[in-house]
Amino acid sequence: MRKVGMLAFFVVFVSGCAGLPSSLPEGYDGDIATIKDSSKEIDRGKADLFYLSHIDGSRIKNSRFESLEASYGQGDMLTVVLLENEVPAEPHVFTIVGRTEYAMPLRAFMGTVYEVKGDVEFAPEPGKNYVIKGKLSEEHSSVWLEDESSGEVIETFKVEGPAKLGFFSK
Repeated sequence: MRKVGMLAFFVVFVSGCAGLPSSLPEGYDGDIATIKDSSKEIDRGKADLFYLSHIDGSRIKNSRFESLEASYGQGDMLTVVLLENEVPAEPHVFTIVGRTEYAMPLRAFMGTVYEVKGDVEFAPEPGKNYVIKGKLSEEHSSVWLEDESSGEVIETFKVEGPAKLGFFSK
């Protein structure tokens, strides 16, 4: 019975994510830049993910959902899938997220999940690479977007103190 419940949870969760669009609008042929996601492994079943989740308020295919899908059926083994999103090199609002993720939903409900996110309004330069980085902890959590080659920080979102999600937000 427990396996049926977990399967039902996964089917509902993934079906809500199925068919998410990619980061480039269909048919777009203008200049592009790349925004790369990153992660920090905590243990084999837990990692902090730093990723692009929305462009102009629209949810896109992202590393969190891809990682959860790749980890399904592997028990407490989280397979992190990091995306490199090609984005239009023009002004947009990019939502970046830092979030603790677990391979097993039960472990997430019982453990601590930190999350910090924010909207970055900027125009990526054509051909440039950007990376989303962050740090999640009890004392301080932050997520930021930086130019990959220069290390210049474009925007940072911080939470002083714990950025823990409540039980029903996990």
